[in-house]
Amino acid sequence: MIYGKSLRMMLCAFTLLALPAAAQGWQPDKPIEIVVPTTPGGGIDRSARLLQKIIQENNLAPVSVTVTNKPGGGGAVSLVYLNQHAGDGHFIAINSPNLIANDINGRGAIKSRDVTPLANLFSEYTVVAVRADSPLKGGQDFIDRLRKDPQALAVSTPTTLGSVNHLSFALVAKAGGIDPRKLKAVVLGSGGDAVTALLGGHIDAHTGTPSSVVRMVQAGKIRTLAILAPKRIGGPYAETPTWTELGYKAVMDTWRGVIGPKGMTAAQIAWWDAVLAKVVATPTWKEALEQNTWEANYLNSAQTRKLFDSEYADYRTILSDLGMIK
Repeated sequence: MIYGKSLRMMLCAFTLLALPAAAQGWQPDKPIEIVVPTTPGGGIDRSARLLQKIIQENNLAPVSVTVTNKPGGGGAVSLVYLNQHAGDGHFIAINSPNLIANDINGRGAIKSRDVTPLANLFSEYTVVAVRADSPLKGGQDFIDRLRKDPQALAVSTPTTLGSVNHLSFALVAKAGGIDPRKLKAVVLGSGGDAVTALLGGHIDAHTGTPSSVVRMVQAGKIRTLAILAPKRIGGPYAETPTWTELGYKAVMDTWRGVIGPKGMTAAQIAWWDAVLAKVVATPTWKEALEQNTWEANYLNSAQTRKLFDSEYADYRTILSDLGMIK
């Protein structure tokens, strides 16, 4: 009897000692890989490398973190690569609304329900940018030129037809009474590639995120004509009017988030929830938001799943209106 009581006390003590370790749940035990769906240099790539930097500098993970670029198919290639590591919490990817658009368009084999939403980090609103010496002085010039001839301007829309950048271009055109199916959209690998092409005179304009051109805007080499935001965003773009101000109702949120492969466990999701919440609370992250004119819009994994579901319905409507659903 005494032996049985002692045994129960020992087991109870052992359980209490084990609780803290068990409560920690899953954590990575091999290098973490952040997958980027574009070539290096664009806004998506920069956000991935910022995430990598903050995790490592703040010791938020017990392992090293690397960034891998897997461009192609408007993100489809990166999704295939990500899901080759199903159930592995060591692999995550930066994503955008292209995930939803490609799903609806049937451009990729991986659907939005085939991945694990982990977070939404911030929002951006696309701008129409031109070289500083462009004859296009404002948004109205842009519309007027396209009204005369929808093929008159070669406009980059990374990273595929049907991408959020392409949809932004199409929304502006439609608001101006222009058939979006007649536009001359130039597909490039990233916002970085678009800036190079724009500065080289290979394209007339670029539709993309403010962060993709901010450094060249600050250097006076690129100008922005208008932005698809509900209001002006300030900073280097304080003088950039919204399309709504110019009389064209065109607004589109280009959110940036983090996804994992299909089949991640609840413990893996919980670990990433905790880490990403710490990332967006750091001074480095908040400084980057200001420098890149990113709008803080953090959502955890559960909230991001709801975002995907609501955006799916909205994007289907937009794509259908523009005649872009196959």
